[in-house]
Amino acid sequence: MGEPIVEDFNLELNAGEVICLYGPSGCGKTTILRLIAGLISPDRGQIDCSFLRLRYLFQEHRLLPWRSLWDNILLTHPEPSSSHTQEEARRLLTKLHLHTEDYDKYPDELSGGMRQRAALVRALLCEPDLLLLDEPFSALDYELKLQLYAWLQEYIAAGMSVVMVTHDRFEALQLADKICILPQKPARNQALIELEQPRANRDEHFVQHYLAQPFWQAYHD
Repeated sequence: MGEPIVEDFNLELNAGEVICLYGPSGCGKTTILRLIAGLISPDRGQIDCSFLRLRYLFQEHRLLPWRSLWDNILLTHPEPSSSHTQEEARRLLTKLHLHTEDYDKYPDELSGGMRQRAALVRALLCEPDLLLLDEPFSALDYELKLQLYAWLQEYIAAGMSVVMVTHDRFEALQLADKICILPQKPARNQALIELEQPRANRDEHFVQHYLAQPFWQAYHD
């Protein structure tokens, strides 16, 4: 039997809650997401998931190269031909600055940021109650990240739950309700930091406070 990747790990997620799995590369964060998504099964233990509409946003955009932006957006929706679905797709694309002239473009004709925004639209178009994020914003510029954070928070406020993977402390402090620290493999419940400050009120002082105290210290202990 090989070396365990996740061991003695427990996680409870409530509706409208954001939990961040934070730690270095190779510590088991992505494996936990894959377990939640049902892509792999645990050797022991169990996963009880009552969420009905789960969507997984990977680090890569996962757009099909032989389909247009528009076709990719509608690909996973159960009712892609309905007028409501298509109207909502247009609304979401416009909100993320993807315009009509982009609809017929193929992924290799889009910038990296446009592809990642399209992948996010595809996930949110299905109105998920649980969104799994595996560092999808890691290659994006700072200003675009802030826009996407703000947009995601609208869905979180409406009740969507999120489990996200990152090794970006700032990203974790901007979005999470709870930060689960995973300093090494196998992934275990090393520390769980609860951020009581509402996301809308988290300023630079808040971020620096946590970087200087429990968040950063827990990561290094």
